[in-house]
Amino acid sequence: PRVTPVTHHHPRKRHSHLHMSLLASGEEALAMASPPAALTAVFFDLDDTLVLTHAADKKAQLAVGRVLADCLPQLDHQAVITSFVHGFVAEPWDPDNQIDVTEWRSQIWNSGLRAQGVDDIYLARDLQSCFDRERLLAFQWVEGVDMLVKNLRSEGIKVGIITNGHPKVQRAKLKACGAEELFDTILVGGEELCQKPQKGIFLKACELVGCRPEQALMVGDNLVTDIQGGLNAGFLATVWVNIHKLEEIPSGMPKPHYLVMNIADLWQVLKARMAAKRWLERNLG
Repeated sequence: PRVTPVTHHHPRKRHSHLHMSLLASGEEALAMASPPAALTAVFFDLDDTLVLTHAADKKAQLAVGRVLADCLPQLDHQAVITSFVHGFVAEPWDPDNQIDVTEWRSQIWNSGLRAQGVDDIYLARDLQSCFDRERLLAFQWVEGVDMLVKNLRSEGIKVGIITNGHPKVQRAKLKACGAEELFDTILVGGEELCQKPQKGIFLKACELVGCRPEQALMVGDNLVTDIQGGLNAGFLATVWVNIHKLEEIPSGMPKPHYLVMNIADLWQVLKARMAAKRWLERNLG
């Protein structure tokens, strides 16, 4: 597994001892860094961290395209899908919470149909139903997540999920992948007083599992919500999952403590940290 240093915007900037403690090999090299604090809890983002949401979206869009091809073969199916994606990204649910999220997204589909000369809310609802069904069928843990979480729990470390989004949508995703069976606590931003990156939701997560912020790790793919949120809350460290394979962190973005290319690589980060702690306890008392 690859665990690499964070690439800062300025390529010659030296990495901190915290980064180097991860990358150095051997217990003695790890001990050169500041003694690691006790790690009590690890919190994860959901979308594109524990599950590949973008891949599930693509599968659902392809399924919708097949439905359109059967119903209206004369339409530009890709144009309808592209219109939906744009509307979905711009406003995924009613900001005033007056319209059910499923109906809201059906209306986004219908906007795409209308642009092609078809106004059919019933078909649009069928498209949204197809999209939801196929998306959830594809909503499975990234390879290695099960073992990672079991390894953490075997070390006595609590595990949780902190996810933003509409409660109905996020709860359906969490149910689809069996999250409640694997994690100690789950917080959905749409159900709380605040969402990521505000520190309140991170502090509540710590309270629920019985740890202090300086004993917790935040893991996620989003620099703005996950990494900045962990920093705002004063977490022990943050881990950026570079799922989109960016070559460097964009200028002005928050800097994570650690970087992994895949969530399964996280265990290497944590094993190194725990090895350093045990070495220090054994040799320095």
